[in-house]
Amino acid sequence: MTHLSVPRDYASTLVQATADSTLLGAYTPLPGASPVAAIRRYFCKYAVFFGRASRSEYWWIVLLSTVVYGVGGALAGATQITTAGVSHFGGVITEVSIGAGLIGTFLLVYFLATILPTISLSVRRLHDVGLSGWFVLLGLVPILGSITLFVLFLLSSNPAGQRFDKC
Repeated sequence: MTHLSVPRDYASTLVQATADSTLLGAYTPLPGASPVAAIRRYFCKYAVFFGRASRSEYWWIVLLSTVVYGVGGALAGATQITTAGVSHFGGVITEVSIGAGLIGTFLLVYFLATILPTISLSVRRLHDVGLSGWFVLLGLVPILGSITLFVLFLLSSNPAGQRFDKC
């Protein structure tokens, strides 16, 4: 006769297993997500436009992108040495250093690699608030659209958002 052994800390094991399964399988938000968990879910749900994303999941990614673009922009500005001259036709000639060009290229690649998961994350965040993902198109409206989306992303979870979870 064999006995099943139950870990002493069964609750923490269950919580860890649940947290691991929420990375790919579940479509519910992960409140209080750590930066690592938020980044992992961001890339694991690269193009998942259903389900929901918590405020912490969303804002950790916003912080990451802000740091990447801020540091990249600062480095590009610091390495950009322009030399100006006058062409034979009266125009001004400027040259940009290679460092600024490489950093700009990196930022372009980062943008292209993250545009789809960022839109996906924004749609899932709107679902968590209880709104349709189509509200993400408000970002196309100059100034007011961005302000409106900013306010919507700050709202807390709404139980009505459960309708966007996939069964």
